[in-house]
Amino acid sequence: MIQFDSTFSSCQGLQELFSPLSPDLVALQMSRGPLQGRLRIFHLGAIRFNLLETNQSLFLSGTRRPKPCTVAIPLEEPKASSPYRAQGIPVAWPALMGYNRHLTDFDLRIPAGARLATIVIGKEILMEQLDRRGGSERTLERWESTNQLELQPELQQTLRDQLNNRIARGEQRWTPEEPDQLLDTVIRCFEQPKARTSLVAKREARHEAAIDLLHWCARRPTAIVTADELSAELFQSRTSLFRGSREHFERTPLELQRSIRMDRVRQLLLDPARRASQGLTGVGDSAASMGFTSRSHFARHYQEQYGEQPQETLTNGLQATS
Repeated sequence: MIQFDSTFSSCQGLQELFSPLSPDLVALQMSRGPLQGRLRIFHLGAIRFNLLETNQSLFLSGTRRPKPCTVAIPLEEPKASSPYRAQGIPVAWPALMGYNRHLTDFDLRIPAGARLATIVIGKEILMEQLDRRGGSERTLERWESTNQLELQPELQQTLRDQLNNRIARGEQRWTPEEPDQLLDTVIRCFEQPKARTSLVAKREARHEAAIDLLHWCARRPTAIVTADELSAELFQSRTSLFRGSREHFERTPLELQRSIRMDRVRQLLLDPARRASQGLTGVGDSAASMGFTSRSHFARHYQEQYGEQPQETLTNGLQATS
């Protein structure tokens, strides 16, 4: 049954929804236009799965919880022009991803229109199920050394059907056999001898620099620093910071920080109660609270990112709550 169901219209809003699951999650909108998304959490006894839906491409980064085993599967048809990227590596075929048990953090780029299900399995439950099957060296080896597993068409369809059926039933209580059936399908995916895999690759310096930069900007969105100061604070070279930011976020470090600040302003403009709690009333003071000193400069960049003027966003937020 559904344990949680909420929508979001900003990356900061998504981060707040995810805070019980991943307290340091940082989300960045990669594509242009208003963001609309939904997060649902379904409980199936000892198994849980999260469903993240978004109309915009997002980059997600955060710390992994150490004990549960997580497996992510896209429920939409993949597009070769805009693949998922897990730990910086493009996902070249229909796949399970993000499951390697040695990873302590994650970064994932998801395309616009994504419907991403993440299955969360207790480690004890997984080992118990494997023991019942007489153990599986192939499954354990892949869980240890790889982070992408090709899905064979029949099993891909079975897994999607099981998850979509549970989603469609919404509030209805899960049946006793559902958790075992879902876990059995996941294990069968790992046991397919012909399934291709992608090994976990060590991050290059510029990739590591990009992730550090993203989290720094999320913690200090209004901080004013020079490139040299930022390089010294993050213990990363200027070259790694600029190349990493361009490669992974398609913007310079300053543009990255500005994107995060604009997202925070957008959240304020859409939420009158949040503005009121901070003593803010309109576009000007909301933008100023996030470090924008020129309203025209802010409005130009906001229009480029979201395809609408900030005043339109403010009006939409008032209408939605009236």
